[in-house]
Amino acid sequence: MWFTRDNSYDRFAILAAADKARAKGKFRKAIAAYRKVLEVDPYDHEIHGKLAPLLAETKQLPEAWSSFVAAGEGYIRDGYGDKALSIYTQASRYLPRQIEVWETISKLQVDRGRSPDAVKALLDGSLHFRRRKQQQHALRLLRKACDIEPWHFEATFHFARRLARAGGRQEALRLLGGLAERARGRNLRRTRGALFRMSPSLGAAWQWLRAAIAAREIPFPRRASWKSPAMKRATGGHTARVICLVLALVGTIVVGVPFSVDVGPRMVYFLILGSGLAVVGLASYLFL
Repeated sequence: MWFTRDNSYDRFAILAAADKARAKGKFRKAIAAYRKVLEVDPYDHEIHGKLAPLLAETKQLPEAWSSFVAAGEGYIRDGYGDKALSIYTQASRYLPRQIEVWETISKLQVDRGRSPDAVKALLDGSLHFRRRKQQQHALRLLRKACDIEPWHFEATFHFARRLARAGGRQEALRLLGGLAERARGRNLRRTRGALFRMSPSLGAAWQWLRAAIAAREIPFPRRASWKSPAMKRATGGHTARVICLVLALVGTIVVGVPFSVDVGPRMVYFLILGSGLAVVGLASYLFL
């Protein structure tokens, strides 16, 4: 209290000097000036908002996070939610592996009725936790995203894949099965592909192939009217087309075998044989 009455303390002069130093890139000088103001008023969230990015720029990350939080909470108390959101968004650029920053951004978005933006923030945050030791952080963010918007495709799909890697295979299969009932087009193909890789079987491979054809990722004319007159064929080739599809399906299964069964050094032969059968089968089918 006595310090604030000291004539040597001139808040406006100190802030002007700090802003000038920051503009010139003299971050440490600006930090020292802002800290001098905070010694008098440690709860000044506007000063914390200016100080936090400077601390982050100078690699003082724990102190930077504390200032980001002080600034964000201060704006929330004053009813400026958008400013708080801006503060935490800025924090996410400097501290992308601070899991709380993504959770806070998501909460602020939900409070404003912006559920899609909240889910997007959690998805973006999960991308920064790719290492095995960070897997639980990614799962935590993705689970929150699924809670905000149940059966959101990207959130559920990535959550299921991460969950399978972390040992939750049964729950992952359940989630992907639910997605397969709701997805269409390319998303259905992605879901069926993930199910096949997670649990290879003849039925799963067939479902994957059907989804790819339905999504037009394996283009073929479904009706004779789509063909040009030069491409029209008699209907007698139906059996040959079925054989080609079966050949492609067998090739797909052979490719998937090494990923589910340890075949040792013979894995390369399975891959070559399977891919060859699949390519020949699909090419022949499209030609016929």
